[in-house]
Amino acid sequence: MTSTLFRVLLAVLVVGLLVGQSDAWRRRRRRRRCPNPTDALSGAQTAWDATFMFECPGAQVIRRIRSAHCNTVEDRVWRFECGAVPGVSRFDEQFWSAWLNEYNGVMNFQCPFNAIVTGFRSEHRGSDRKWKLKCSKVNDMTTFNHAQSNYANEFDLPGDYTVPSGYYLRGMHSFHDGRRGDRRYQYQICLINLP
Repeated sequence: MTSTLFRVLLAVLVVGLLVGQSDAWRRRRRRRRCPNPTDALSGAQTAWDATFMFECPGAQVIRRIRSAHCNTVEDRVWRFECGAVPGVSRFDEQFWSAWLNEYNGVMNFQCPFNAIVTGFRSEHRGSDRKWKLKCSKVNDMTTFNHAQSNYANEFDLPGDYTVPSGYYLRGMHSFHDGRRGDRRYQYQICLINLP
């Protein structure tokens, strides 16, 4: 009799735990969705966990880069802003880099041939992104006074970088932390001489 009562109580306890955990798990899953990209970052131009390509229109270049992170998908959404280059109405040469980094690897790239950044392409997998940069130049344009920014973001926190007035974006440095599922970004900038 005691053993039968014990088994019934044990069965009720196990069923209660399973049902209770299931409901709690469902509630946690609902809470853990990433917010709408534009709620996470006003004006976001990309989606969570998605490939994107962004190119500045005409002869414009990247002037500002903003991002927001979501731990659920271990990814960032992005917003890019462009601006004109005084004295430039068109670029003579434009090209895309190869992939700049392996997933979970370091990225360190500067546009070659005295070019500056006018676009980004990126793919997300797991908890990381790989990147390509679009580089553009005017014939006989030269870059000088190269510098590297401080980190524009902390892990899991928003990022915001504005290229200083008179400077232009020429590259990007980044490293990935697998434990945090995020990257930190620095930007390489320069001045330019036009022909």
